[in-house]
Amino acid sequence: MDTVIYLLLTIAYIVLFILGILLAKYHSWINIGNVLLIVILALFYDNGILAFGKYWGEGDLLRALNQTRYWLHALFTPLLVLFAWHTLVNANLQWAKKRIVQWLVIILTLCLIIIELVTVVWGISLEPIWKYGVLSYKNVGNGSPFMIIGVSIMLLITSIIIWWKQKWPWYFVGTLFLGITPMIHLFLKTDALHNISEFLLMLALLATNAFQGRKM
Repeated sequence: MDTVIYLLLTIAYIVLFILGILLAKYHSWINIGNVLLIVILALFYDNGILAFGKYWGEGDLLRALNQTRYWLHALFTPLLVLFAWHTLVNANLQWAKKRIVQWLVIILTLCLIIIELVTVVWGISLEPIWKYGVLSYKNVGNGSPFMIIGVSIMLLITSIIIWWKQKWPWYFVGTLFLGITPMIHLFLKTDALHNISEFLLMLALLATNAFQGRKM
């Protein structure tokens, strides 16, 4: 069942990427909000590898493909911090436009990337695992959750501000669903729930980008 879910998510990310391209062409390519396209591509790759892993079988190829998943996660997920800050700029919050705030956001993004690379990716030890019909290679070491926690907090705080400032709740809803996924997971026999919540978050963020684009 999980294989089907990952396949559907892979297709859904293609659709989401096309919508993002159209949105960028309509508004502007020179827009920090377009970092979503990079994150969407990384998630497309992530779900595609999970969907087709069992057809490649265990071996060096699948190990390398899965290792790339961890690299993409480390390099591109922190870019959502830039997106979160940019939503505040689009909401015309003057303090968010200050140069010092811009530099702090850039430094935070770089720090989260470095932390994920140092604590998770470098020296990673991958082992094959079969779960719910999906073959993948997973990290058997003790990875640090610091990066994803930092990104999640940034998204949560800014989504609340955007809800208050622009009366747009969907940014918050997408972020909230990502946060409650671990609790829902206790009642469902699937490993794909987190990936579903990631897609819903990307959908909410893209919708937020479109909404703010109309307001400008």
